[in-house]
Amino acid sequence: MSLPFTLLSISFLYLIYARSPDELVWATLAAAIFAFCGAIISFAVYKRNDNHNGFFTRVKHRQLLARMIIDNKLYLAKNRNRNNPRQKIIYFPKVYYHYKELIITVRFPMDLQKNQDKFNRIGEQLEQALFADLFDIVDEKGFKAYKLINDPIQNRINITDIKPDSGKLELMQGFTWNYNKFPHALISGVTGGGKTYFIQALLKSFIDLGADCYICDPKMSDLSQLDQVPILEERAFSSTGQINKCVREFYEQMVDRQKEYKELLRKVGDIGKDYRSFNMQPKVLFFDEYVAHMSNLDFKEQEKTLGYMKQIILLGRQLGFFLVAGMQRPDAKYFEDGMRDQFGLRVSLGQMSRSGYIMMFGESDKNFKVQSDEVHGWGYASIGGAYVRAFFAPFVPPEFSFYNYLLNKDEPSQLSDQSRQAIAERGRGTPSEAARAKSGVRS
Repeated sequence: MSLPFTLLSISFLYLIYARSPDELVWATLAAAIFAFCGAIISFAVYKRNDNHNGFFTRVKHRQLLARMIIDNKLYLAKNRNRNNPRQKIIYFPKVYYHYKELIITVRFPMDLQKNQDKFNRIGEQLEQALFADLFDIVDEKGFKAYKLINDPIQNRINITDIKPDSGKLELMQGFTWNYNKFPHALISGVTGGGKTYFIQALLKSFIDLGADCYICDPKMSDLSQLDQVPILEERAFSSTGQINKCVREFYEQMVDRQKEYKELLRKVGDIGKDYRSFNMQPKVLFFDEYVAHMSNLDFKEQEKTLGYMKQIILLGRQLGFFLVAGMQRPDAKYFEDGMRDQFGLRVSLGQMSRSGYIMMFGESDKNFKVQSDEVHGWGYASIGGAYVRAFFAPFVPPEFSFYNYLLNKDEPSQLSDQSRQAIAERGRGTPSEAARAKSGVRS
């Protein structure tokens, strides 16, 4: 980049020397200053472009891949002849690199050559070399495609930018939770990792969607104070007795809806529907510090609560009953019979031990990195059992007051026309009445 400045400086010196040799000293000084300024400008442009994942970043990535193949001899070669020890490359693997919107895709050939096994296990090396996060591995015809996010924190969004719509919540750019397809969320995080803030972001999103939300907070943190907000009045609980009652009543509501749902299906005479087909209101139970509450119960109470939670997790998706459970450590003791495997969204926030990651995501060859202490709300996430990826919870600016936002909340916002129409249908009567009116069932 600095070459044009250097050539111009040399041309300037030549012209001065040809016309007036006596001015050569001053001309040399001016040309040197011009060339030096050009070098500084070139270096600044290079660094800015490199830091913002521009052209030079892509060039460096391609150079790294090429050097990896050459230095590790991931090609086939043979001697030119018996008397000449120099080798001739007879096969060079075709590796394809693609970069778009922070997503890096590297494709390695699956052509039964001797290096195919290495290409099948190269994901962790790509993460380290490209300083990116591997979030998906796709088998394509003739290729193994590794998809990575370059500098994942740049995909972080603001809590005010979450636009829930049509059963989907965008939690990061390019990372969307379809809670109707992958119901329930399990959120684990160390103290100060940002777990409560993330739960608040989910609560805000579901309220914006018009969902009926309930909160259980046995540690009486910020979530328990939300019972003073009109939209959550008598729906935030902290004492042991209140929480047990909330869980039981939430389960009983689901049982009542199940009976109503079966009757509607029988009248309509159709299958493959869910609660949305009858404009039923989604209901979400936010249970922070679930393990802390369960550990305070005696054996009999634990059995009852576990029974309710198990039924909510197993039957809730079709009926529109969802669970968001938060805890510091997802021990299997309080998620029996594979209950933990039923959570569609799993998020860990803050640095966890290797055993903690195994509890959260199962056995994985993911290279779990550590972020700076200055970064809050970072961790790892997985949806529907997909490859574990780096995650940054929606950023909550200091000036944003979650309490004031809900205090001024009187109707769902940020909705599509379809969602608004569904809520309007619910506004004409109870969910049962709206469903019966639509299906032609008499009360």
